[in-house]
Amino acid sequence: MNKKVLKNIIKWLWVIAILGFIIFYAVNKKNLITQTFSMLPIDFLLVAAALIFAGKLCLVTNMSAAARHFSIPIGWRDCYYIYNLTQLAKYIPGSIWQFVGRFSILSDRGIEKYTIRNSIITEHLWILLSASILAAMLSLTTILGFFEAKFSNYNQEHIYTWGLATLFLTLSIAIFYLFCNWRLASRVLRIIPPLSIIPILALTWILLGASLWVTIEPFVVTKPSILYVIGMYCFGYVMGFIAPFAPAGIGIREAVLTFSLTPFMDIDVAILLSAVNRVIYFVVEILLAISCLYKTKGTINE
Repeated sequence: MNKKVLKNIIKWLWVIAILGFIIFYAVNKKNLITQTFSMLPIDFLLVAAALIFAGKLCLVTNMSAAARHFSIPIGWRDCYYIYNLTQLAKYIPGSIWQFVGRFSILSDRGIEKYTIRNSIITEHLWILLSASILAAMLSLTTILGFFEAKFSNYNQEHIYTWGLATLFLTLSIAIFYLFCNWRLASRVLRIIPPLSIIPILALTWILLGASLWVTIEPFVVTKPSILYVIGMYCFGYVMGFIAPFAPAGIGIREAVLTFSLTPFMDIDVAILLSAVNRVIYFVVEILLAISCLYKTKGTINE
């Protein structure tokens, strides 16, 4: 059995395990689930969906900027179509199908393959680097402040050791994606994002992190800082993206978010809120994909 087959088997087993956990949890915690949803007003869910929708539009803008960076002749509306129509494929074990779909669409338009490749790699480098930097900047400060306040008698040295270890891990992820491939290293100046896209990348994570933060209020006495939630959301996204066995980071992102919320609420509620955020995210992606179904190549070119 070669490595590729083994990797695909592991990915399918992971998806099955996640689905099995969901079914088992839903059966055993149905009363808690019902109670939790009864405490979560519909307007909170709609606000969360609107924030995710806006965040996805920012990701389309990031794709458009990466395309322009490599002189690919497609406009924003074209990117909206391509991005959203291919995104659902990321949930298929294999972790490449959304890229395959995009590659196919752009290749059919006569764009050179290496240009498409460089654009896709650069686009996702910008996403991961911006998330890693924000995770380091926001999460560490709020995490350390929280633990210092909650455990004032805790050994200060252990707190900062843990913080530095987290910082090292985050920066290692960024360095890995930036320098592990010598071909990318030789083009480092080429993949640095233009200044115009940096605010868009920051806004992306603010919107996506806030989509979780707005659903927390009914379940906590002391609401966590929005900066803390945004930072942990960024960290969860990065960890989910680099997990080779989790399509679309499913299960990994939710585990990080659950862990980050447990200091503020019961773990069962944290699990549910993390899962609710994923469901809303998925529903928004479906709606965006549906909005692209009636587009054709003849009507989307600009």
